[in-house]
Amino acid sequence: MLLHTKVMRKHLLTAERLRKGVAAAQDDRPGPGVFVADVDSRLLTRTLTACGCRRDQLGADLRRRLLAWGIMHQSSNLTWWMRLAGRRRAVAIYGPTSSGKTALSLDICQAASERGLRPVVLNADSRQVYAGMDIGTSKIKPSQMRGFEHRLLDVAEPSSKLLLEACAQMARDELASLAASEDALPVLVGGTGVYVQSVLEGWALTGTGTLRRSLERDFPRSDVKDAYQLLERLAPEAARRVHPNNYEAILNALVRRMAGAAGNEAAAPFAFAVYGIDRGDAETGRRIETTLDAQIRDGLLAEIAGLDRRYRLVEQARRPGCRRNVASQTHGYREFVRMAASTGKAITELDGADLAAARAEALGHIRAYSRRQRSWFRKLGASRVDHRSAVKIIVSRLQ
Repeated sequence: MLLHTKVMRKHLLTAERLRKGVAAAQDDRPGPGVFVADVDSRLLTRTLTACGCRRDQLGADLRRRLLAWGIMHQSSNLTWWMRLAGRRRAVAIYGPTSSGKTALSLDICQAASERGLRPVVLNADSRQVYAGMDIGTSKIKPSQMRGFEHRLLDVAEPSSKLLLEACAQMARDELASLAASEDALPVLVGGTGVYVQSVLEGWALTGTGTLRRSLERDFPRSDVKDAYQLLERLAPEAARRVHPNNYEAILNALVRRMAGAAGNEAAAPFAFAVYGIDRGDAETGRRIETTLDAQIRDGLLAEIAGLDRRYRLVEQARRPGCRRNVASQTHGYREFVRMAASTGKAITELDGADLAAARAEALGHIRAYSRRQRSWFRKLGASRVDHRSAVKIIVSRLQ
């Protein structure tokens, strides 16, 4: 969509003033993680690309950026924002593992509740949907929920993977039910970028499960290179945004391209303002190590042993070509399962050297995954915040 340069510049400047005005009114200067737009008065293209927008999708990225700033309810005269007509506000919290998403979401729920809203947390983590995988996924306990409702947790067994299609449909169903309540405030929380994006953009994925299973047969994990080459031919732009070894992301992109889902979106009843916690690579790495050590102290190995008794994880790992349980493919679980399989021991029989080696391997995998998670900030159009300033800023924009 082509828009006049001066008009666009005006609204970008207005957005920046509004965003700064909120922080000033709260007398709380944004921390180093808060996203700040660089407004250039000479060229609209330069302005938008400085804000993180892609040159080939300036209109769509600007739409996401304005929503992420949380100003659209104050700018209802923007004629190109007709898609948000009649939609209520909601919040999405995104960040890499161990960044503090759960703690921030609870503080937002508390503040929103004090303002007469009924916050409901919707899980957007691809592993917390599985029952029995609690400690290793840092799943919130009922005693930690402060009385706030949490949905989309423990909705599947790890014996078979819950497809993105099913997760997106469940999220749409939950949003539809919340839309019937005038005081409901959805708070979407997770670190799986594609799950969050499917909700934010209303991906209509019904019927794509069959296509995905067909792709899995034609391109098993061992053929990830061939799957990526196919994606490069069909959708070069999508291929540039996906790591060549990220099998799940490659299949998701292929399904989207082949199903034509880019133009097949279902408008959600809520307009999400998206906020991402970014503590930087060094601090995130330290928090990941602290989290993993706390999980081990809290009984991670006992949890893995219980899953092994129920699903025979170690036995599966010893059989080449055997279909893997989701737990065996999850960082923080699979390293200990593989160690038991390679040493011929049970999970409970692993000695100090075994555990130290598995722990080191798990830390490396989780840190690498967190870096891929952080790369989703721009894809989601997230305003980067730190916990100190985020709660006041986010809740003030719900008024």
